[in-house]
Amino acid sequence: MGGGATTNTRSLNSLDSDTNSHVKSHKPVCIDCGVHAGLISDILLECGSIVYAFEPNKILHSFLESKYQNNPNIILHQAAVSDKNGTTTFLLSDSTSQGNRISESGDNDSIYDDGSYEVQVIDLVEYINTHILTKFDRIYFLKLDIEGAEFDIMDKIMEYKLYEKIDFIACETHERYFTDGEAKIKKLRKLVKQANAKNILLDWI
Repeated sequence: MGGGATTNTRSLNSLDSDTNSHVKSHKPVCIDCGVHAGLISDILLECGSIVYAFEPNKILHSFLESKYQNNPNIILHQAAVSDKNGTTTFLLSDSTSQGNRISESGDNDSIYDDGSYEVQVIDLVEYINTHILTKFDRIYFLKLDIEGAEFDIMDKIMEYKLYEKIDFIACETHERYFTDGEAKIKKLRKLVKQANAKNILLDWI
């Protein structure tokens, strides 16, 4: 769990309640970045959502493909998300760990001793604008649990005011991965406060 300050005291349980209410009128559109085994995606799908899901871990992605193979409401990508498109190195501390990350999202790579491989990286802001907001007016819920890559993405979300198109953003922060982590979380808190973005929840678990 990250150490960022909570900008809104609402918990995941209250978000679940809101989702159940919201789904009565139409399908909410949600994004799950860092799916892992699919716990949050399961909740969102059960509530009737359309889910865009991103998981770079190839073992977990294979599991998710099998798990959701008969569910047309989830769009699953084996890819990491960041503030730009490309490829990068995916570092492993354990083949199915929630702590695995891309090489740019932290400063201490030496602790990742279980191998690595190349993964696709998707510019999340560009993807949202190109592939989601061209089809839907709004996004209901964005979850970011991406082991340090959240800082670059949140900077871009704030810069482009994309948070205005998203009802709730739940971002787990991982400033402990960086030597300048305190500066990163301080900057993010400041941006959120300046924007009065009460729909952004940091350290939300």
